Amino acid sequence: MFENHQLDVLPQHQQIVYKPLADKALLHAQLNWLLFYLPLTAILGAVCFFNQEFAALAQTSLLIGLPIILVLSLGYNVVSMRLKGIAMREHDIAYRKGVIWQQVTILPFSRVQHTEIHRGPLERKLGLASLRLYSAGGMSADLNISGLSHDDCKNIRQYIQKYTEARQVSNNTSNQAGDSVLATDESLNG
Repeated sequence: MFENHQLDVLPQHQQIVYKPLADKALLHAQLNWLLFYLPLTAILGAVCFFNQEFAALAQTSLLIGLPIILVLSLGYNVVSMRLKGIAMREHDIAYRKGVIWQQVTILPFSRVQHTEIHRGPLERKLGLASLRLYSAGGMSADLNISGLSHDDCKNIRQYIQKYTEARQVSNNTSNQAGDSVLATDESLNG
């Protein structure tokens, strides 16, 4: 029989012990930022070279502002990567991220319908991957964890698949037991 007991004390997600992301995750994030800033700097340099009026107005602010923005971005990545973490528990996965706006996402394995491992060219070179978990009824990933090692992604994916298979087997077994009880009741009433 189904029972729904009142909870007096709620479980605290702050007590979860998170595992940090892969060692090369910070390098991956820094390289992504540099791959954004290098072309931007080249474009601004070309504009300044060909447009002397713009160069005269913006030269000082660009020479001071761009390095400051670059250093702040790279520093932000360091802090962000240190705060990110993942925790695998018996029935769910938890992911923590954010520096200013901190976010903890907990996704029960029973809700996971589909998993994907994504690897871009830079991720493949560094041995990293991103794990995307989709739950029922969603068009986009409910949980996207980047910065994991490729082996960790494969292990998590395999664990989730085994969990859902075991859950389906136990559901089928309990459904068959319930059907046999109903059949026995009907034959007695018969």
